[in-house]
Amino acid sequence: MTDDVPSLDLAELLVAAEDVSPASAVTAAADHLRARLDAEGVCYWIADAAGRRLLSAPGRDRLPITGSAAGTAWLEQRLVDDERDWWVPVTVRGDAHGVLQVTFPDGGDLTEDRGRIAALLEGVGHALGYLLVANQLHTDAYEEARRSEPFALSMEVQRRLLPQAWVCEGGSFTLAGWLEPSSKAGGDTFDYIASHDRLTVTLTDAVGHDVEAALLATLAVNALRGARRAGGDVTAQGHAVHEAFARHASPEQYATGLLLELPLDSTSAPEHGTARDGRVAARVVNAGHPPMRLMRGGEVRSVELPADLPFGLDLPGVAHRFAAHEVELQPGDRLVLLTDGMYEGSADDFDLDAALLKAADLHPRTAVQEVAHAFRDHVGDPDDDATMLVLDWHGGTTRRQTSGGADH
Repeated sequence: MTDDVPSLDLAELLVAAEDVSPASAVTAAADHLRARLDAEGVCYWIADAAGRRLLSAPGRDRLPITGSAAGTAWLEQRLVDDERDWWVPVTVRGDAHGVLQVTFPDGGDLTEDRGRIAALLEGVGHALGYLLVANQLHTDAYEEARRSEPFALSMEVQRRLLPQAWVCEGGSFTLAGWLEPSSKAGGDTFDYIASHDRLTVTLTDAVGHDVEAALLATLAVNALRGARRAGGDVTAQGHAVHEAFARHASPEQYATGLLLELPLDSTSAPEHGTARDGRVAARVVNAGHPPMRLMRGGEVRSVELPADLPFGLDLPGVAHRFAAHEVELQPGDRLVLLTDGMYEGSADDFDLDAALLKAADLHPRTAVQEVAHAFRDHVGDPDDDATMLVLDWHGGTTRRQTSGGADH
């Protein structure tokens, strides 16, 4: 290492990544960083789809997330200084993509420079996160690196329906989703979007299994997104799904779902706005779906709401309507949306509430994975997809205090 800690020239880093193919962008950025930092080696490790290992990209070397310095950096979202090896989280808006390993030459004295090196590497990891997000739009290389085994067609369809980022830190809220697929992937999906004035969260479960369920889920998710992007609230989104099923699905096909929206700033209507103490009134449509769980004060309780008929299900003499019901959230609350695969069938003896309480103090990103891993270890290969979305409500504004792409 030189006497003077080098600075990161972001323009040079972008040029290095832009001058090669999208599949080689991260490798080119790593080569550029190695030269600029006088490092012996720079390697990017990407989190696998199961959330249990970090995989070298490119390459297929593996590191366990549990019990490794790299895993500590990824789980705790902090730089880990392991003598010669520095492990840097690569994160964008709380969505942890992987870890950057920077190895300095043996024998170098970094004692006086460690603080400045840490600050520099934190910025490097954050910049690399945005490079990764941008370049994976143009190549399958990073998606392929996350997979330890091929996806079935139904799972491939299902994965494309999920949001690109499964985690989002938004100042007044933090959320994370997780889908634990069965061997015959079903029709579970989750989605979210944060606009200027509201957060919209959806969780749906299309009837059936395999490709048929995945195609039905495709109708549901795209009807929801289309209505939302046209300015429709959760009731309008519910009607859009029902109408899409009526036109394009068979009479016996239906889906259950939870549609939730809550205001993110003072432009929301007063009757659905946030209070000065951080309380917020979320509006929820329940289309025949299992109830949410609310975690507050160290306890878990079921949020019982009147349920409308599932999307696409018509009963003689019953008018189909989707009503939004208010659920008050207080700062510190955790709301958990689930599909029935988490506690029915092969999972009927899984103590879900105990698993949720055990993970209560964890970041939603880590909590959903801990619960999912406990579920998988208990159930094995589940009979049905098991999907969960955790929403923490903090109150306040959408402004954040961040470090390296994560809240601190």
